Amino acid sequence: MRDSRKNYLAVGIFVLTMLSVLVVWLTVLSGGTQTTKPYYMEFDNVIGLSRGGQILFEGYPIGEIEDIVFTRRPDTSVYRLNLRIREDWDIPEDSVAIMTQASVLSAMVIDIQAGASHQILAPGEQIPSVGSSNIMTAMSSVAVKLGNLADTSLKPLLDNLSGGSNSLTVLSQDVPVILENVKTFTRQLTTATTRLNHILDQSEEPIETILGKAELASGNISTVTTDFHQTRKQLDTLLLSLRKIVRNNSGEIDHSISDLHHTLEVVASHIQEISSNLEATTRNMNELTTDLRRNPGLIVRGREFSEP
Repeated sequence: MRDSRKNYLAVGIFVLTMLSVLVVWLTVLSGGTQTTKPYYMEFDNVIGLSRGGQILFEGYPIGEIEDIVFTRRPDTSVYRLNLRIREDWDIPEDSVAIMTQASVLSAMVIDIQAGASHQILAPGEQIPSVGSSNIMTAMSSVAVKLGNLADTSLKPLLDNLSGGSNSLTVLSQDVPVILENVKTFTRQLTTATTRLNHILDQSEEPIETILGKAELASGNISTVTTDFHQTRKQLDTLLLSLRKIVRNNSGEIDHSISDLHHTLEVVASHIQEISSNLEATTRNMNELTTDLRRNPGLIVRGREFSEP
């Protein structure tokens, strides 16, 4: 009896030991023994995601989803995913997280595409995210787009093709008329080209004459321009000479101006006497002309004066 108890005790201890080893092994495999740091991200839907879902960084597992919190906002609703990431793993701030799955039968995971920034997200910050890249969702979207394409484009195209046979028949009837119009247009174009060549041939000599005269006129203009340049040089030389004369005779010019000023002052001081004499002379001339008109013989005889 005692031997059977010992056997049961040994078996129980062995089973407990194996269970403990299994638990420790599973914990190590799941990363439960590693130190983690918190992050979060937001999505408008979390189809296929659940608590404990895997977080990948360029395909490499670095953490898991701790919990999912639904938040209703005035304009939209979002799902906040609280994450636990390995303590020794750095995430650039321009990294982008997407929901994806490797194949149709694979579980949905979150894959973080590494950014190129040297700035690292601090624990507790938000990791930027974009929409889901679910294969089934993408296939469904493609199917919807194909259906819309069939309804809006392919069906009207087939209708047009089915109704286009009548148009082809009408077009085949109009082909001879179109060809005849093309021939007529070609003949008219040939005639117009011939007339244009004839006009150009007749105008060749007048055009050459005009060009020759234009060339001669340009030569004359060049000559006139040269003469203008020479005249300008002569004027510049004359102005320089005048400037030198004025500079060299500035004293004499000042003296002449002073004399002229003195002369004008003298004339101004005697201008009243001069004007009186001019007035008396004018009266005498008036009297003389009056007497000569009355008696022209005064020129020969003269005027007789009686003694007082």
